Amino acid sequence: TEVQGFEVVGDRVQAVKTNRGRVACGQVLIATGGMNYDVALMAGVELPIRCYPLQAMVTQPLKPWLDTLVSSVSLHTYLVQSSRGEVVIGGGSDPYQLYSTRSTLDMKEHLAEGAVHLFPFLQGVRLLRQWAGITDMTPDYSPIMGASPLANLWLDCGWGTWGFKATPVAGKRMAQTIADGRVPGILKPFALERFETFQLLNEMGATAASH
Repeated sequence: TEVQGFEVVGDRVQAVKTNRGRVACGQVLIATGGMNYDVALMAGVELPIRCYPLQAMVTQPLKPWLDTLVSSVSLHTYLVQSSRGEVVIGGGSDPYQLYSTRSTLDMKEHLAEGAVHLFPFLQGVRLLRQWAGITDMTPDYSPIMGASPLANLWLDCGWGTWGFKATPVAGKRMAQTIADGRVPGILKPFALERFETFQLLNEMGATAASH
């Protein structure tokens, strides 16, 4: 289902417009990954977010040798072996704002160099496929969680390259927030207003962002 717009009356969202019709709503949560900026803008809310492609690739199956995830902040590369023996290699985002999900040769070369630097025996291993997705980055590399300028529109955005690791606890906290109608103390530092009050949370090192 594609979101195409919002019906906003005063400071509340009355309905979400989709390609399958109108959906009336009491509460709305924007948590659409790389499309967060565009979706929020449909409701008249401009977020301090930029979107970058994040690429990964997978090798031919190998005998089991890696039972954990290995990540290098300096190389902007991580590796993990799947249950089928394939080695998934990923890392830093593209250095320019873009909505393309096409893989690029320069990023593949970068990831391959990082992988071989960490594990030289991988040199010569064949790649099976590669792919790209869109990540949403805030200026301080921390997510935006909590209320928006609209009374019943909530935000869970700007997770960048590491949202999947925090999804379980973030989802639980946001569900509680929406049900209670108030932002708990643990989420208040991630408020949208921090970009106006300059109370930023610099997480660039934790995300291993390359730009």
